[in-house]
Amino acid sequence: MAAIMRAHPHASRELSFRAIAAFAYCALASWAGYAAPNLPSAAAICAPFYAELSSQGKVLKTSDGSSPELLPAVQEAQALREAIAADRPGILVESAFLMPRPAPQDPVGGKAEMARVYGLLRSISALEGIEYFSVSHNAMRVLYAESYRIDGPETRKRLPDPPAPAYADIPRSESLFVFQRDLSFGANVYRYDYSSFPDAFLVEMRNLTRMSYGIVPMLAPEGLRTRLLVIPAAEGIVFYIESDSASAGPFRSRLGESFSNRAIALFGWFSRNLASPPGP
Repeated sequence: MAAIMRAHPHASRELSFRAIAAFAYCALASWAGYAAPNLPSAAAICAPFYAELSSQGKVLKTSDGSSPELLPAVQEAQALREAIAADRPGILVESAFLMPRPAPQDPVGGKAEMARVYGLLRSISALEGIEYFSVSHNAMRVLYAESYRIDGPETRKRLPDPPAPAYADIPRSESLFVFQRDLSFGANVYRYDYSSFPDAFLVEMRNLTRMSYGIVPMLAPEGLRTRLLVIPAAEGIVFYIESDSASAGPFRSRLGESFSNRAIALFGWFSRNLASPPGP
């Protein structure tokens, strides 16, 4: 999840679009001020690794430090950078992907795309059954045998996915509790925190229960942080995901490969569903 680059069809009108977008944003001074033609350039915000990103479609990086190397250079990423630094991770696994698509041609198309992206990010039950490459089994394996929203970490009553929102109804922030039964790490409860910006979405995921590999305890509650940043750009959708843990212990190598493969599976799920025609 090879990228096929597609040039923006209205590059010659970029200046006028930027002027219109800036005027509209200042005039409205609100969340509704997003203007689709004013998309950032993936080549610019991913400049240090864009050559590999555009040719391979993905870039993967595992490090010991708390300074991310693949984080796109957008304003919304600053809080994410600070959060990673505060985690002081013993292992940091980053993955950046590019999903080529024709850029929206007007604000209406841009808002429709943003609404579809947000609706997809909240489709927790749609994650059930997706597959990833398991390092320990050396084969493709189901990632989540069960995945659904719940009312809370104690009662764990199953709830349906939130309905897909209209653009104007996208909340600036919200939190969901999620139950997922992972064939490697068992059944766990997570909190998904969503933040919405005029041109990006950020999702932060933390485990609220202890994660174990078989009978071996591996990660304490809130010991795993995973953050996802989705940015519609002129060349396509930039999909960045990082997972970090304060202490990976003797499982560092296994965790690094596992988190990278899981990120690949999540991007594959996201890109397939976003590329599908929207439902009625």
